[in-house]
This record gives sequence, C-alpha cells and structure tokens, in this order.
Amino acid sequence: MKNLPVRILSLLLLLYVPVFAQKKLKKSDRVIVANIQSHTPHLTEQKLANEYIVKQFSKYGLKPKADKGWYQQFNIYDGKEVKATSMLRINNDLLVLFTDYFPFAFSANKTAEASVSTALAENGVPWFKDLGELINDDDSGRIDTFDIIRTKAKHAAEKGASALIIYNKSATKDLEYNRFDQSKALDIPVLYITRSAYKKYAATDSDIDVKLKVDLEEKNRTGVNVIGFADNGADSTIITTANLSDDTAVAALIEVARLLKAIKPKVNNYLFVTYCAEKNGADGAKYYNQHPSVQNVSRTVQMDSVAATVEEPKALHLVKRTVETIRHN
Repeated sequence: MKNLPVRILSLLLLLYVPVFAQKKLKKSDRVIVANIQSHTPHLTEQKLANEYIVKQFSKYGLKPKADKGWYQQFNIYDGKEVKATSMLRINNDLLVLFTDYFPFAFSANKTAEASVSTALAENGVPWFKDLGELINDDDSGRIDTFDIIRTKAKHAAEKGASALIIYNKSATKDLEYNRFDQSKALDIPVLYITRSAYKKYAATDSDIDVKLKVDLEEKNRTGVNVIGFADNGADSTIITTANLSDDTAVAALIEVARLLKAIKPKVNNYLFVTYCAEKNGADGAKYYNQHPSVQNVSRTVQMDSVAATVEEPKALHLVKRTVETIRHN
C-alpha cells in the first residue's frame, strides 16, 4: 500500500479538476473515479442517503458509534409556522397572508377586533404605526429593524394597545417574515402590512374596522448524523467528516473508508461522520462537537475543505498534507 497516498490524492483531485484534464489521467485513476461516482446516487433525500451511507460503512468494516446505533439524532428548531387560521380583515376585505401582511414571529397568539383610526393610539384597540417613522432608508442597513419593532410593541402593550400593526407607506423596502426569530413572544399580536396593501385597504382618514387573529406554531425536526467507527485498539482516533449536502465530500469520505480498511499496520482508530445536511452541516457539526462519540482525537479531517483545483497550488498542498495525515498519523 505504499502508493496509497498518491492514489487518494489522485482521487480527490479528480473530484475537482476540469473534465478536459481528467481525460489525460491514467487508467488506474479513472477506475477509482468510477468507483467513487458509483458511491453516490443523488443525495437529496436524507433518509435514503443515510441508509445508503450505513450500507457502505458496513461494507467496509465500520461499526456503529452513535447513541442510537449508526444514527446520532438531535433536535432542529425549524422556526415558527403561521397557521392557516391566522387572519387579518380590514373593513370587508380579507387580506392575503404573506402577500398583504404577516404576523411577526414574536407576536402573541391572540385575537383583536375594533373600529379604529390609524392616526390615533387609544386604549383597548389595535394601534397602527408607520415603519418609516421607526426607521429610514439610511438607517436600515445599520440597525435591527425587528428589535425596534419589538421595543415599540412592548411600549404599545404597556399603554393599553390590543395589537400593533406596522404599515409601510414610505419608500422603505417591505419587510419579510423571519420564521427563525427566536425572540420571546410579546403580550399582544404584532403584524406587518405591506406598502401596496396599506395603500389599498387602510390609507384613509376615516375609521376602519379591524379584525385579526394570530396563530403561530413552533416547529421542530429531527436531525441525523451518521457515525461509523474502525476500532483498531489504538490510543488515538482520526476523525474524517463530510456534510451530507455535499455529494462529492460524502463520496470521498466513503472512498477513504474503503482504502483505509487495507492499511497495515493500523496505528490509529478511524471515525467517520456524515453531518446532517441542515445549514450546510452546521447543525450536525455543532451537535457532534457538543456530544462526541470518542475521546483522544489526534486529528479531524474535513472532506468538505480539501477541495482543490489546478489553479490553486496552495489547495493542492492542503490535499496532500491531509492525505499524509490520514495515512501516517
């Protein structure tokens, strides 16, 4: 196996060099590429992808090393969903969610109904406030608009408002719903009306009838890291990782597992981790780092970061150094 580092280097280079350059590669290298391409059917459906990775890990002699066999499961916060029961009616017009309006993620799940003047702030009724009075275009890139609205809503609730409706009649760009805002829910509903909806439904000096309901639901999903272990009875472990959303990196990780199986003598244990694809692997990596499955780690090799092209000699050096680490450490 003296040629193993060169072969792995060739493999990784093939994953990133242009197609025209691959045509000049020798037959043995093309065999490796064909092997790695067969390892990754399109990894889009995470459950099927995880099952496939487990199959490959088992094939190359790895054993499960997670809290639930092969799978390290963890909770992923998926934000707040605006349920279909939410509504905003102005006079006889029912506004369209996400087209005309939306509730902020920090809004209370409550109802409100009253006949109001948008220019007045009276006790027990919804208040209206122009976004342009809270911020201007020059400030929008430097301040937290949502934080300013939260502060205004808290003040409105303390003064007796039953809801706060932020509208936009200025040149300020319309806001967008941020489902991942994890701010604490306020005591009153807080909604936003777009510029076009305000002009169509609420731009009047007369009183308007407002009826609203906010119904938000926190959503969570289960993330899964797949962990395989080659226990060689060594004192230290080298970890190799890849992000599930990166097909190439997963393919390279599986191929390295296959090649490392033949290395003798084995002076290290080897742990292979494919991170849940959420946020480009960030959620999975964070959870694994907080809940590691092995101790005494000598190196961690991130397959996502060893990409190289013929135009980047520094990256080629990184690949070579990484491969030598896996082979000799």
